[in-house]
Amino acid sequence: MTESGNIQYNTKGEKPLKGYQIVRVRNVTHSKEVLDNFKNAVLTILKNKNLSDEDPKWEKLLPQGIVNKLKQLDSDDRSYDEFLYSVNSSIDDYQRLRDWEWYSSIEVEKGFDIIVKGKFNSWKFINFIHCQNVPLDDIRIIDADKQEIYELKTIKDYTTYKILK
Repeated sequence: MTESGNIQYNTKGEKPLKGYQIVRVRNVTHSKEVLDNFKNAVLTILKNKNLSDEDPKWEKLLPQGIVNKLKQLDSDDRSYDEFLYSVNSSIDDYQRLRDWEWYSSIEVEKGFDIIVKGKFNSWKFINFIHCQNVPLDDIRIIDADKQEIYELKTIKDYTTYKILK
């Protein structure tokens, strides 16, 4: 199945035999919306892979639940919270630096898991989840092969002082 197919149809937490990581999000009351926005963002990026990261069309193509929140962040927010990027920087990273492929997802009460083949490189790709008012304390990256859990830390998580509308 293609990656787009995996995003749409592998929704029971299916796992490859090895070489995968789990992006685990918990304690988020609006988790279905966060997951749907992230799925739609990745699908949009896959469908528009030939569109330049600088093209202003991205702000219309990507889910507005992500774009509108990213627009509310200022340079201070981005300097305190290194996991935040502009739309264009995020698109550039997805197009150039991605070492992972969506394999499946699963919704749980107040959360979800995304299973990816490869390495998620959270410092670059967590932006579209985190910007949706998801605190870094509620996100973990689990390396299934190494049995390691990675916590995400920054100077100051923007969700401790600001809620984006």
